[in-house]
Amino acid sequence: MPPRPSIADRYSSLRRASEIALTTTTAEGIFQGVCGVLKDVVPYDRAGLSLYDSDHDSLRIVDIYGPHENSIFRIGHLLGRKTCQTGWVFEHKQTLFRRDLATESKFPSDKRIIDEGYRSICSVPLVVRGNSIGVLSVIGSRQNQLSVDHAEIVEAVSQQVALALASIVPRCLTHINTKVVCPRCIGAAGGKTTVLKHREDLSTWGRKGGRGRKSISVE
Repeated sequence: MPPRPSIADRYSSLRRASEIALTTTTAEGIFQGVCGVLKDVVPYDRAGLSLYDSDHDSLRIVDIYGPHENSIFRIGHLLGRKTCQTGWVFEHKQTLFRRDLATESKFPSDKRIIDEGYRSICSVPLVVRGNSIGVLSVIGSRQNQLSVDHAEIVEAVSQQVALALASIVPRCLTHINTKVVCPRCIGAAGGKTTVLKHREDLSTWGRKGGRGRKSISVE
């Protein structure tokens, strides 16, 4: 079994991830920085960031950390909400951690992951105000490479990632199936300052008639 991270290491990783989330202005920058932090306390080989794509009602891989040159799971690849671990985690808003994919297979995509040489995986939902906006996953090349302790660290760090991404992604998190920002939700979230910050998004919302599509129900 992998060594258990110390309390000091956990605290340090969370503090550093928080600093990155507060000072970085792009999704890729946040993800790459946080992955570097996680690498010091979680023995994973590759990580992926997937965000919800309303146009395709799927999760789109927007960034990858670690080797992936010959992988089918590359930036831009769409992940179905019903056919893979990422989709399940997004739907249920729950962490899913498996120590050995060969004996704990659950989804059609598992075979592809195994064929690429990976055996253990942990996926954590990115949730803001009760709504899933994406998933962060880490995978290892050996069975039992990741532990419950490691999953807990990824969960804690992912909370910082979710909040940071929510502040830079121009999307209403309450009505997640629309690309425009709802003025009522903006006003409730931050008052006059926030409304001024999103003036352009509000104008877009108004030009579209003031109504977005129905929000997606998440189990």
